[in-house]
Amino acid sequence: MSHSETTASADPSSAWFSVRRGILNLLSLLAIVIVGLSLSSSWFQPPPQTQLDLLQTDLALQASRTLDDPRYQDLARALLGQDVFKVAQNRYQQTADNYTERLKRLKRLARLTPAGESEAASPELAQSPEVDPALLASMQDLQTELDALWLRLGLLYAYQEDLEAARQQWQQIIDLERPVELESSQKGAARVLQGLWGTPRRILPEAEVQIRNHLDGWFEAVALQQLYRLQQRSDSLNALNQQQEKLALAALFRLAVVGGIPVLGALLGLMLLLGWLGWSLWRKRPLLGPAWEVPWPGIGAQAVLTGWFLGFIALNALVPRLYIIILGLGARQLSPWQQAVALFLTYNSGALLGAGLLYRLLHAYPGWQRVLQVRLWGPWLLWGLCGYWVALPLVVLAAALSQLLLPQAGGGNPILPLLLDSHGWGARLVFLAVVSVCAPVFEEVLFRGFWLPTLSRYLPMGAAIVLSAFTFALAHLNLSDLLPLTMLGVVLGVVYSHSRNLLAPILLHSLWNTGSLVTLLVLGGAR
Repeated sequence: MSHSETTASADPSSAWFSVRRGILNLLSLLAIVIVGLSLSSSWFQPPPQTQLDLLQTDLALQASRTLDDPRYQDLARALLGQDVFKVAQNRYQQTADNYTERLKRLKRLARLTPAGESEAASPELAQSPEVDPALLASMQDLQTELDALWLRLGLLYAYQEDLEAARQQWQQIIDLERPVELESSQKGAARVLQGLWGTPRRILPEAEVQIRNHLDGWFEAVALQQLYRLQQRSDSLNALNQQQEKLALAALFRLAVVGGIPVLGALLGLMLLLGWLGWSLWRKRPLLGPAWEVPWPGIGAQAVLTGWFLGFIALNALVPRLYIIILGLGARQLSPWQQAVALFLTYNSGALLGAGLLYRLLHAYPGWQRVLQVRLWGPWLLWGLCGYWVALPLVVLAAALSQLLLPQAGGGNPILPLLLDSHGWGARLVFLAVVSVCAPVFEEVLFRGFWLPTLSRYLPMGAAIVLSAFTFALAHLNLSDLLPLTMLGVVLGVVYSHSRNLLAPILLHSLWNTGSLVTLLVLGGAR
């Protein structure tokens, strides 16, 4: 090869380099399109905060008996308020209305309910072969959740002696004009409840079985109490009341933990934030650390992020299917333990792909270790702990702003329903490993250790932190968490810019995820 040819091949303006860059740009554009489609599809999913609010509502209902106990009355009033049943009714009604609107949007998307027509005008799904199977599955899942809300909402109305409103809720589940594909397994339970509070009262066969199969917590207890009264089973009623008194006290303790500790943590975090800002301004210290000297080029970072994201999407579809094929089961037949293992394999396959792409780029540039630093000694523990407390009020504020700006935004962590359905500690420990170890380590290496320093080479430090945080939030692919996760990413970026040690944001991230997981377990105790 001549000198001129060698120079041409090394020249970034050469044809081959241009082709490679063009392909990379197209792949990056594809990744952006996938992100946009995922965010838009999350609009139709129930937001995670709604599920958490309902869990907390269920816990408050379970604890409502303590309002009449002089020993715990003051604490119960402080945590529950005076009108716990009206608050619960309003929350369930708002959620049911929200889910109803989402279901209507899905039906319009499937062209089952044209704009301006009532749901009764919808054709049978069986007569609509063009309906996408994934869309039909989403409608079925949403209809099942909506029926569960109507079942419980009817009990709230019945408990407050608004029997007509209760019957209207249950009648929506029994609706005879509903397409066969959207029929609910909860129809039998709705008929049982209509009989127990109907005129005249009726006890249908297998009433207790239907109640226990489709209700839980406070709702199950209320339905069983009505059944036992009509059956004049005083012994069963007394045993149920004694059990509910114990559960009420346990629920009150859970509410104190879930409500009290985060509030105290947020107050501590606010004081730490104000103190740090005041100290930095007084001592004229910069609020952000200096930019990094990054040896690798920006196009390399673009290639790593694009390759990881597209590969992760592919693995997210491929790994669970291979796992199901190996087990010889259907997707809906997996136990919580098997679902936890599938999640572990899926996430870590994507993390290994990302680690491989990072190594392929970084090993060619000596000095990368000065950017992705991990040191056991130093103030990283203090930065991680204080950053966690500071993140609490900021992320809560961002979540409130998100609900204000995007009240209909959906999505959320897919681990949430899996965790709530798990009962053994084996599955929960696997979830803990993914959430509290695997995710913090890989995501902090990628977004804080690699992507943030890369951006600081081209942007001011503040803009680099915000953009890296936004990228971190986008990678979670749901609208409802976009603002809260961006705020969390900002705090993680500030911590890393000062600590210069990846252990600090990894600790903060791990504490955050672990705290969220523990909160879910505590709230899930209501069911």
